[in-house]
Amino acid sequence: MRQRILGVLATAAAFAGVTGAAPTPAAAAGDWITSAQVHTITNPQTAVSKSTPSGILQIRFGTYEGRQYGWGRVLETPGGSMVRFEYDTDGNRVPNGSFTSNNPPGTKWSAGYRTSSSSAYAFRACIIFKKGIPCSQVDSSRKTGWW
Repeated sequence: MRQRILGVLATAAAFAGVTGAAPTPAAAAGDWITSAQVHTITNPQTAVSKSTPSGILQIRFGTYEGRQYGWGRVLETPGGSMVRFEYDTDGNRVPNGSFTSNNPPGTKWSAGYRTSSSSAYAFRACIIFKKGIPCSQVDSSRKTGWW
């Protein structure tokens, strides 16, 4: 299912001229965009949504400057909570990188990582209360599976 969705997204992206991502506002296209850049995306869609004891956890995607990215978001969370967003690019479902966002209580989102039609690429998110805690150490009730 995920592969089919990514295939459809890749086809739509190719049709629209979409590829890669930008790590900083002034930089050329790259893998990351900042959480501030994610916040400016006008066409966000939710791929995964999960109700947890600590709020609603989501994997979202959308287009920034003609390129598609995925990111993590939490809603209705208590103060002190953070969203950790992890990505895998080689298919082993061990994170190749991550981003933890520490925004004020309420809606929180991570930086964005570029999407790919490759089945090796996957994202997951979790709600944490201490920086440095990977999603693998979080109770399953507070994290998504790989998407």
